[in-house]
Amino acid sequence: MANLLEDKIKHIVVLMFENRSFDHMLGGMPGVNGVLQPDGTVNPAYYNTMNPTTPPDPVSNPATIPIPIDLNGQSGLNHDFNHNFGDGMMPDLFGPGTNGYIKGVAQNAPATTYPATNSGFLSTIAYNVDGYPPNGPSVMSFFEFGSLKVFHTLASEFVVCDNWHCDLPGHTKPNRCFMHCATSGNIGIDDNNGGTEQDKTIYEQIEEMKYDWKMYTPGGWLDSGFLYRIMNNPDAKVPIAQFCKDLKEGTLPFYSFLMPGLNLDPDTSMHPANRVEPAENYLAAVYNALRNSPYWENTLLIINFDENGGMYDHVMPPAAVPPDPSAPVQYDTDEPEGNTCEFDFSLLGPRIPVILISPWLTKGIDSALYQNTSILRYVQDYIASTSDIFLSLTQRDAKATSIAGVFEKFGRSDMRNDCPAFIEGYPNFKGGDICNPEAHKPSAAFLQQAPADYAVSLAEEYYNTLPGHADSGKPFPKTFSTNAELYEYVDERIEAAKKHIVGQKANG
Repeated sequence: MANLLEDKIKHIVVLMFENRSFDHMLGGMPGVNGVLQPDGTVNPAYYNTMNPTTPPDPVSNPATIPIPIDLNGQSGLNHDFNHNFGDGMMPDLFGPGTNGYIKGVAQNAPATTYPATNSGFLSTIAYNVDGYPPNGPSVMSFFEFGSLKVFHTLASEFVVCDNWHCDLPGHTKPNRCFMHCATSGNIGIDDNNGGTEQDKTIYEQIEEMKYDWKMYTPGGWLDSGFLYRIMNNPDAKVPIAQFCKDLKEGTLPFYSFLMPGLNLDPDTSMHPANRVEPAENYLAAVYNALRNSPYWENTLLIINFDENGGMYDHVMPPAAVPPDPSAPVQYDTDEPEGNTCEFDFSLLGPRIPVILISPWLTKGIDSALYQNTSILRYVQDYIASTSDIFLSLTQRDAKATSIAGVFEKFGRSDMRNDCPAFIEGYPNFKGGDICNPEAHKPSAAFLQQAPADYAVSLAEEYYNTLPGHADSGKPFPKTFSTNAELYEYVDERIEAAKKHIVGQKANG
């Protein structure tokens, strides 16, 4: 089936959501490496306690096993979970006090934890909650399979990857840098490092090989806002309504990267503390638009997530090839304590939920080891398939396993005619009107509302390190009276960075 790489798939669409783990979204799906036993009950071996350094005790240290929820249960996800590298993901995976990972060794980890790995998700503190309490039981939650009418329908109908990891055990921004550059470069370990990511992007490689691309958005914030080399490229900020138009008019590019709506009305990112129905509607609209277009039969649609958001997953991340194996260890400081943490990028992040959608794929579960940079490997092999060139951005994507293997295992010689023609969303929620240019503009009422805490944190993570503004190098303002004020400030930071970059290039 290797010929499907060239003969059948001519377009690649990636829709990347925010901050959910595999076990949380798909751990209840029959047949996957999830949280259920063959009889459908939760596996008691998968647990966390409030003190992972002592054995579980029903009175003094009770074990919390994964908790099934439905759409009503998601109201318990009322805060963001700590997914910093040093004081979030390290103690999540290796236990309290762990603050780094060097040459296969977790730094300052307890000698013993219960369970042996992935023991600290429950007890790690959540910084954006007053008083910094532990994450709490909701970090152990998972959706009962079938409760998500869009995501779970697509999982049942196409290929689920149950051994797919994010590229870094940490935050949004460095993981999204890996998605675009196969490194987090000067962004480093956590969101508040560096300024703009200055390394070469997959988009430039695509252009060099005479292919085209676009980054579509329903509005709000964009990954291209911190990618130095494409920040001023008009193809890096295309309204999502143009995606519908491109499907209809035959102008869909070879590679499409779709952003969800971050801090919009509605927020379609799936970021915890937001309900998932708007994101489900957004996903359904993307699928339906593609499914009912001429591009359906030659497009691979990839649904993935940037990282796990600090939510429980029972699988220990495997070793990884650093982007630059000769680079020195990266150091950072935890927030808010300011403790030093260190990382050599030799470990992948936890599993994230991924679905691969094409009429040339039979439904199934692929347990091969993949990571988000596996998409880059696939794209690079594709655009260089008629040449003798081996393309890579770093050693991370050079060594990543290409998702072309999915077609070898699940590919078909005949196109399926049983794929869902249309998937219904949730009628009482917004998010699904992606073809209307006005649909995702924030309402006047939303603009006058006070921004959510996570929205301010996300703005800080995305934009506070951008250069060229009077506030560059200063602490991010923590209070904004309205969403309009936050939007205006973010726009200021982006425009200042763009002008700064233009000036730098003009001066050589």
